[in-house]
Amino acid sequence: MEFDLTKPYCHYFNEICKIPHGSGNEKALSDRLVAFAKECGLDYMQDELWNVVIYKPASAGYEDHPGVVIQAHMDMVCEKVPESDHDFEKDPLALYTEGDHLRAQGTTLGADDGMGCAYMLAILADDTLAHPYLECCFTTQEETGLVGAQALKPEYFKARRLINLDGAGEYKTYMGMGGGEQVTLTKPVTWEDNDKPAYRLRVSGLLGGHSGGMIDKERANAGKLAARVLCALKREGICFYLTGLNGGTKHNVIMPEAEAVFVTDADPDRIRRIVESCGSEITAEYEQSDPDIRITVEPAEPVRRRLTERDSADLMHLLYLLPCGLVARNPAVEGEPPVTSVNVGVISLDGTQAKIGVSARSGLECAVEELKHRVALLGELYGAAATYSGYYPGWKYEAESELRETMKQVFESLYQRPLACLIGHGGNECGVFKKMFPEMEIVTSGAIYGKIHTTEEFLDLASFDRSWVLLTRFLEAL
Repeated sequence: MEFDLTKPYCHYFNEICKIPHGSGNEKALSDRLVAFAKECGLDYMQDELWNVVIYKPASAGYEDHPGVVIQAHMDMVCEKVPESDHDFEKDPLALYTEGDHLRAQGTTLGADDGMGCAYMLAILADDTLAHPYLECCFTTQEETGLVGAQALKPEYFKARRLINLDGAGEYKTYMGMGGGEQVTLTKPVTWEDNDKPAYRLRVSGLLGGHSGGMIDKERANAGKLAARVLCALKREGICFYLTGLNGGTKHNVIMPEAEAVFVTDADPDRIRRIVESCGSEITAEYEQSDPDIRITVEPAEPVRRRLTERDSADLMHLLYLLPCGLVARNPAVEGEPPVTSVNVGVISLDGTQAKIGVSARSGLECAVEELKHRVALLGELYGAAATYSGYYPGWKYEAESELRETMKQVFESLYQRPLACLIGHGGNECGVFKKMFPEMEIVTSGAIYGKIHTTEEFLDLASFDRSWVLLTRFLEAL
């Protein structure tokens, strides 16, 4: 399918791709948006984080209709194939089509969320469209923690209806999203000399996945399984000392691999039998949801030092007892989507301290606070102090929404099928608006794109066309 630059939204997407706009490097694009607003004779706001809001008066006949905020983020994730010499600081993206998909040569495409930004520019530039008063909000640093959105001020906005364009997927809209915060437990540790043989316990082969989208799939967590096996050894009378405990890279990813190194004088065959027995139980438990789990133990290279017996036990028990997984669903919504969850994402033991990174999520801020307190209290019992980072607000599901009902009617008239109304467990900028304006009505929309944050990212061009029609008809109906 052709990427037709005569279509305004295609033209503006192409223009966006000419300007480097990775997270934290959005100033050039932000300044271009300001220049665009000036060229169109539209009022605008640009703040210190380069967020931009462009204001457009209502079209004729819509002056008395309530206004609408349309919102997307301008930053993109910058990834490239190893052989690429692309410079994300200065080079334009090299776009090409493959079937019905638009891609970028050797790099991420930034359809997330250049798609939404292009739609807004096309709307702002077109004086033939019917719509209420518009506040088009372009945010920065969404991909690194909703940084730009969380710096927005209430005085930037008058409207209390929001259309978020962060890639809902054309056939669906979201009615709520999770908020969350990260908790890092840090435990000081003491080392002592070691003269015992070492063993390496490995947990691997897990599916893992993002804790926002996969936490309800009953997938195993490698760190929790490692702690379970270590506790089984302890229950069977194996006296050991930890010398290593590591796994995961991010708080919000279900840990796919973990490794523990321990030293002991116990019989090697007995260690192996206990690990194999525990491993068999685990693989039987997860044979449907995580079928390729591998748990192995083998002799390791000699080590000169080990944790004290107390620190070894405290760290193992803390990891074993930490809450992890799905906590609550919403029974009032079809499919009972997840509402609250917690994930143990990172474990490290190095130098003078051990760290465990935990991600708490919920559409209810009180539930996130409760999980944080539980994790912190448990850490305190085992000598670990809690610190907090990466807060972002959630967007609680509300059963009634006139804005959503209007969108459903427009969608069904165009597609002759019902709009899928979902609750997401990942975070997005809608929660920021909802926290700022509790009365704000929110829907999400946007074209289909896929494989985001990878060099295989694509934008579905046919969906790009259809979603433009849906969006403009929706605005006309408001």
